[in-house]
Amino acid sequence: MNMSKMTVPLAAAVFVLALGCGAQAALPDGLVAYYKLDATSGLTAPDETGAHDGTLTGALAWVEGKDGNGLQFRGGNGSPFVDLGAWQTDGPTGLGLAVWAKWAGLSGAYQGLIRQREGTMYWWTELNPEGTQLRFKSNTSPQSNLTITGEHLIEGEWTHFACSHDAAAGTGAVYLNGQEQLTGSWSLPAGDFSGLRSGIGVVNTADGLGTFNGVLDEVMIFNVPLTPEMIASAMQGFSDPTASTPVPANGADDSPRDVVLGWRPGATAIAHDVYFGTAFDDVSVAGRANPLGLLVSQGQDANAYDPDGLLEFGQRYYWRVDEVNEGPGAEIFKGEVWSFTAEPFAYPIDGVMATANAVSDSGAGIENTVNGSGLNESDQHSTDPADMWLASASGDEPVWVQYEFDRVYQLHEMWVWNYNVQFELVLGFGLKDVSIEYSVDGAEWTALGDAQLAQGTATPDYEANSVVDLQDVAARFVRITVNSKWGGMPQYGLSEVRFYQIPAFARDPQPASGAVDVSVNAGVSWRAGRGATSHEIYFSTDEAAVVDGTAPADTVTESSYAPSGLNFGRQYYWKVDEITDGGTWEGDLWSFATEEYALVDDFESYDDDDNPIFETWIDGWVNETGSMVGYLEAPFAEQTIVHGGGQSMPLSYENTAAPFYSEAEYDLGVQNWARNGADTLRLFVQGKTPAFAESSDGTLLMSAIGTDIWGTADQFRYAYKSLSGDGAIVVRVDAVGNSNAWAKAGVMIRETLDVSSPHAMVVVTPTSGVSFQRRPEAGVASAHTTQADLAAPYWVKLARSGNTFTAERSEDGITWVSITDDAAASTAEIPMGAGVFIGLALTSHDANIETGAQFADVATTGSVAGQWQTADIGITQPTGGNDMEPLYVALEDTAGNVAVVTHPNEAATALTGWSEWLISLSDFSGVNLSSVKMVYIGVGDRDNPAAGGTGLIYIDDIGVGHPADVE
Repeated sequence: MNMSKMTVPLAAAVFVLALGCGAQAALPDGLVAYYKLDATSGLTAPDETGAHDGTLTGALAWVEGKDGNGLQFRGGNGSPFVDLGAWQTDGPTGLGLAVWAKWAGLSGAYQGLIRQREGTMYWWTELNPEGTQLRFKSNTSPQSNLTITGEHLIEGEWTHFACSHDAAAGTGAVYLNGQEQLTGSWSLPAGDFSGLRSGIGVVNTADGLGTFNGVLDEVMIFNVPLTPEMIASAMQGFSDPTASTPVPANGADDSPRDVVLGWRPGATAIAHDVYFGTAFDDVSVAGRANPLGLLVSQGQDANAYDPDGLLEFGQRYYWRVDEVNEGPGAEIFKGEVWSFTAEPFAYPIDGVMATANAVSDSGAGIENTVNGSGLNESDQHSTDPADMWLASASGDEPVWVQYEFDRVYQLHEMWVWNYNVQFELVLGFGLKDVSIEYSVDGAEWTALGDAQLAQGTATPDYEANSVVDLQDVAARFVRITVNSKWGGMPQYGLSEVRFYQIPAFARDPQPASGAVDVSVNAGVSWRAGRGATSHEIYFSTDEAAVVDGTAPADTVTESSYAPSGLNFGRQYYWKVDEITDGGTWEGDLWSFATEEYALVDDFESYDDDDNPIFETWIDGWVNETGSMVGYLEAPFAEQTIVHGGGQSMPLSYENTAAPFYSEAEYDLGVQNWARNGADTLRLFVQGKTPAFAESSDGTLLMSAIGTDIWGTADQFRYAYKSLSGDGAIVVRVDAVGNSNAWAKAGVMIRETLDVSSPHAMVVVTPTSGVSFQRRPEAGVASAHTTQADLAAPYWVKLARSGNTFTAERSEDGITWVSITDDAAASTAEIPMGAGVFIGLALTSHDANIETGAQFADVATTGSVAGQWQTADIGITQPTGGNDMEPLYVALEDTAGNVAVVTHPNEAATALTGWSEWLISLSDFSGVNLSSVKMVYIGVGDRDNPAAGGTGLIYIDDIGVGHPADVE
């Protein structure tokens, strides 16, 4: 391999090598959408047919799927799903659906797999809330419904679910794992439903009703009915023996002349024949028997090919890979002919600015000479004067036109389309003899020479007929001074001017400029400037130093660089100045951000067979503390309550008996946590909030479910005291679990404990801001005043003076403001009796999902009496929850030194919803961070054990590094 070859295409080829087998076949007729769900991140679900890419409505986890990756859905109502947009899913002959599903169990709601339903219903597939029925439905009257009531989706196991509708027969069929389960009468409603959005992992796209709980993969939609053979092929993902996924992509332009070709091997290939040439027909028909001189590599092992030498500028190349398979005769599967075009010798310059010292006619400004107006796809110019420039001299000095580029370029050619109106051959407005100058700075000018521009043809198919050699000069400005025109009329005209440059500066950085989450072990590379003999690279976290060239510089001979000591969570800036025999070409400023944390454990690798979670994270069954990692029955890891990916670690604690603490321990071997600027240990923790509890420092914890506190009736938990007459309540809402964007935690004054009682409240939501909400009369609709983009921790206050209720909010509990800029909207008149209830309200906004909240510094004024009491308003509230116990992490080094850090929030184990815990590594005093051997996560007081309580917490996404927003 020529090591001077471009590193970016080579990296792409190496990536393709890593893909291994498992190529995808040519897609069958009737398959109108195919979602492999093989991404690793992002909000796009590509459609392999290229027609209907899906968009995730929120962040979901890309996890291990049935084939490659899959997409983990969360269940419940309002969770993210995949929106496929609106289009006609079925065809004249019917409809077919296929999907692999790994169900994670009940979520208290309907669970959709695939559907076309947006308020208005067309067709959908769903699991009922009890998990007893798997349905294939459409909105006919009465509804068509094929329902499996026996065994169908099995929790924790992959099941292939397929549905088929035969329009001619008016029937439907449902299949599990390729076997027909039932058939029956089934039809689609009449009418045009192509305007309804389709989706994956949801029942209804209009409101996110009924998201799937588990992983979906290999989702397919057909506009024809399915045969058993088609379903069998769908289950295999259309495995195919031919090569696929070419690098460069088929049809690519501007490929480097030293490109390395790569591809994904066929499913059964053991070797590869590569054909390469410049004629499609020849590459298409060539074979081993008649190679036509194009079989450049026969029977090679690697799925990458490096063409000899440099490719020709601007040449289109064609190539084909035939896959050689095992077996008698080594069967050969002929591949598709792919193509790409090598980079051109010179590139057009975009974004050129034009000025002139002449007075332009109205609607015929000088900008018309660089904006492409009047040019068709074949670069032929029109005869419409509105597409050109026409001007009159403004004084005695010669007329000139000046062009400015966005940077200094190595200029190759200037193409000119002269003035081209219908009667130009008579009028002669076009420029004839001109002098050309150039400048780097627009102040000092150098003469390039004189040129004569050919006259326009006055036809609508006019092609550029003047090409001026710009002699490869370095310039940012070009000025054309007019010495004569083609006619004697006192006006000057041009149609279009285009400049071409030879890329002398560095370009195409890898990582791409602006990239994030770049590995701290990454190197950088770029596409070298033409003619560069060496490269001077400036690299620093100091943007200004890179820009002005004061950052440390290294000179390299290859177009790649390995920066030393990249640190976690940092923004890096770099540029490359290309050194040529003719001088130095300054590069652009590029940047990227490194990953914040290196993975310690994300709990995704554990299974229920060879690698259960409790054999890595050792618990009380071995270390004789009160802990238990995982569950007693498979799946052992938690697969629903996860922060990222598809699994987290459940950790039970039982501190009622000796040794009065519970911990899980993880033997790391030896890890260096002092590398790459790491200074922080991060993990995510979730507990379970008790119904109502008060800690020693006055912190109040509360859990709740409920559809909402809104409309004409409410569902929530209320912790209250009695208020007589005027008074106020203040609280800092420190946390509220994100069961829904409109979960609500805050202060309330309420006339009665009835579901439809008049009330006023000020609440903090997870993502919808702070809101003053009220019901002015019993049983009437609620109203609100909301300030978005605010979240816990946040202070809220509600005051009563007679029947006037005033809401305020504060960032610090000292400076108070109205909810919005409209102060009047933060007050309301609500008639209530003298005796009312005052306290804290919490609802999950989803009766099937429990939320929790933490309140601090509760204070009241006025005649407030009684101890805290709780009421279940409108719905029976959950009981239980975790006992508050200290949460800690301990590290041990190879010398046996141990340090323990306790969570600063004593209620950490009793908080519903994921919370991030950032621990400074400097807090682990005495531990050698360059040789960390053990991690302990525990509940209780490890150093001074005392009898405590019980509970279950979840741990996820442990990493060590540096948070990007902390310097």
